[in-house]
Amino acid sequence: MPKRVWVFDLDGTLMDTTDLYNRPIEKASVLIIEALGEKSPSLREIKIRQNKIDCGLLRAINPLTKRPYLYAKQRFPTSFVETYKELSRELGVNTNCAIERRLYSIGLETYDKKQYMRKIKPCTLPLAKFLHHKGDVLLILTKGDRRIQGDKRRVLEKMGIMKYFKEFIIAPDKKDQAFKEIMRCYRGDRYYSIGDTYKADIVPAIKAGYFGIYIPSHLNWLEFRKLGRIEKLRSKQHSNHYSSLIEIKEKYNHL
Repeated sequence: MPKRVWVFDLDGTLMDTTDLYNRPIEKASVLIIEALGEKSPSLREIKIRQNKIDCGLLRAINPLTKRPYLYAKQRFPTSFVETYKELSRELGVNTNCAIERRLYSIGLETYDKKQYMRKIKPCTLPLAKFLHHKGDVLLILTKGDRRIQGDKRRVLEKMGIMKYFKEFIIAPDKKDQAFKEIMRCYRGDRYYSIGDTYKADIVPAIKAGYFGIYIPSHLNWLEFRKLGRIEKLRSKQHSNHYSSLIEIKEKYNHL
């Protein structure tokens, strides 16, 4: 029986995908400022508004599918367009369809799969080899659009990383049920969930009987400006706060 079962989040944990989003946000915000002219809010205010709208779209209904956007590819580009529309309404500025199309195109730049290979964190492969050598079971559990996450999986396969993982699981929304199903399918002495989003990666895992390893990023759009509050609320008994993946290897014998 394996000693331990490790369930890794993908984006922000094994792959540093944050700047794939940050560059389009910067580019789109500048375009919005140009479009709104002298009435425009500051760059910072536009970014805050876009983040709020993007979070709100998670549960909003996608008119194309008649289902919530969740992590569908269309959500992020749509957030740019909606930010522009909302600010235009508030400021009494007419919108421009050409600007809307440009904003949507900028959002789609986030999913350029040619960028994925260089986004794999340097310690991902050494850590996977180390845990595999220990006889442990490794899985990836990620949320997102199946096409986008599938592209990332193919990059991991090309880099020789997937051979150390038993499964690549894509959850359409919350991970709660997936954590429970993993425990039923893979027997171990102890279960760990590793991720950069406390509410999505750590809290449901702890409830299912896992130990959480929280590796936060101040650039995580879901935890924007919340890290201090999260750390105060974090279960110290059932989770650790690490600054890097490599700490798992360094502290393996103490986990």
